[in-house]
Amino acid sequence: MSGAKRKRSEVAEKVAQRWKSFKYCAENEEKTMDNDNNDNDDCVIISESKVTNLTEPEQVREAKKEVDGSTDGAVFKLVRSDIYEREAPFVRGADDVITMKNIFCGERLKKSILFSFQYELDFLLRQFHQNIENIIIVGQKGTIVPIKARSMDAALAESLHKIKLIEITMPPYASHHTKLILNFYDNGECRIFLPSNNFTAMETNLPQQVCWCSPVLQVEKEQTPVPFKRSLIEYLKSYHVRDIDELITKSVETVNFAPLGHLEFIYSTPSKFHNSGLFSFYDKLEELSTGTGSSDVTKHYLCQTSSIGASLSRARDENLWTHLMTPLFAGIIPAPVEDTLGRKKVNIPTTDSLLVDYAQRKIKPYIVFPTEQEFVTSPLRRASSGWFHFQYLQKKSYYEMLRNQFRVFYKEDPATVTRARGTTPAHSKFYMHCTTKSTEPCDASQIFHDLEWCLYTSANLSQTAWGTISKKPRNYEVGVLYHSGRLPGTRKITCRSFTRDQAGSGSARTDVAVPFTLPVVPYDAAKDECFCFARHNNE
Repeated sequence: MSGAKRKRSEVAEKVAQRWKSFKYCAENEEKTMDNDNNDNDDCVIISESKVTNLTEPEQVREAKKEVDGSTDGAVFKLVRSDIYEREAPFVRGADDVITMKNIFCGERLKKSILFSFQYELDFLLRQFHQNIENIIIVGQKGTIVPIKARSMDAALAESLHKIKLIEITMPPYASHHTKLILNFYDNGECRIFLPSNNFTAMETNLPQQVCWCSPVLQVEKEQTPVPFKRSLIEYLKSYHVRDIDELITKSVETVNFAPLGHLEFIYSTPSKFHNSGLFSFYDKLEELSTGTGSSDVTKHYLCQTSSIGASLSRARDENLWTHLMTPLFAGIIPAPVEDTLGRKKVNIPTTDSLLVDYAQRKIKPYIVFPTEQEFVTSPLRRASSGWFHFQYLQKKSYYEMLRNQFRVFYKEDPATVTRARGTTPAHSKFYMHCTTKSTEPCDASQIFHDLEWCLYTSANLSQTAWGTISKKPRNYEVGVLYHSGRLPGTRKITCRSFTRDQAGSGSARTDVAVPFTLPVVPYDAAKDECFCFARHNNE
């Protein structure tokens, strides 16, 4: 190192040490201690000091800011794309964006536990800091892409020795679809992340992806029991795998989940010993419900998904959202009852009766799913379409029922999408409910601004992911539920769109942020069609 460079380095270190000794106080406080489908940039995890070292590369500083900015509570962030943000940085700034290296490349991260549907090891292992000691991968047999021989280098070879692989065997047409990260750090901290992407380079960069990030959780003996932790442990035990019990569940049991006391962990599992999926989700909503609500409101139920499953019935056209989930949540279908064998069943109304009920009870269902035109007008055109599935050509009446009778399909507003990402669809899955006054003119921009509840999950709109009231799910899925019933007083959950609103604008807080436009707009009846991969191939 030259004398000039050495001197600059010494000065930078002295400045950093000087400012580390300061503790900042709020205006009224004496002291404040500085305390995240089936169907690249170093970073640092939160340090005790919030010193900004201006001699560091810009990408490292941005990574610190992103993680430090999300420690006070759970937040949603967009997953940065090396494609869309390469030329035009995300217009709303770094506070809304996270990278895989932000999650994995902390020098204090010692153990990382990953659940996913697909792993590309060449991509994934390059995200980790060299200090990582243990990487536990839970994945479905046949979905882990090994490192190509020509790509192998010393760093990758060393990382391979740190992996403990737990493979899950799944039956045909079912998948280990869960997307979950549990990170443990050398200072007794833990963080949880739920990305919408599997761990491959293409999936991380081509569709729009989002990540839920927990606040910092502490590993400590004294703990506050919360439903989130209880449900997470139930989910882990549903695998009935000794390595998961010994290596993962026992670690989770040491964590204090008190900061997540207002949230619920919702999951699906094929285990016959656990209630999960739709039935469990419905029970949780009923438990948290504060009543039936006023009769002068319109009830809005939105599902944004990357896949739509087949009809619930071969004999009739029945969609999981319009014919079962929404009627259950809205009270059209009564609470399930047990038959003489202890099985829970419901009678699904016909399309005609549901249309009448929806009109009379002021119930409005929405399904946000990409159109063919959205792919055509997106920056990479159809390159991101491989992650979106609705194979309706085999039963066109099913699609026409949803499109023409329920008029349930909605899309992003092309006038408010971001410049860099355009109409590129989001691979996330959100289910949400809100109400608006039916006696007053409805401002479309306010629909889904204040929510009764919102579920962010890995589960697409399919029986495989959710099951039904009487059938078990076939997939593993996880999500996090926000519910106004867990908030003080009559407070609602606030929701904003990454495409319109800057973090924190217009409100002192934001509980949920979504990667699609709000408001969404209905399909153009004359020209919009749901994207169908089979039809695209035929064309």
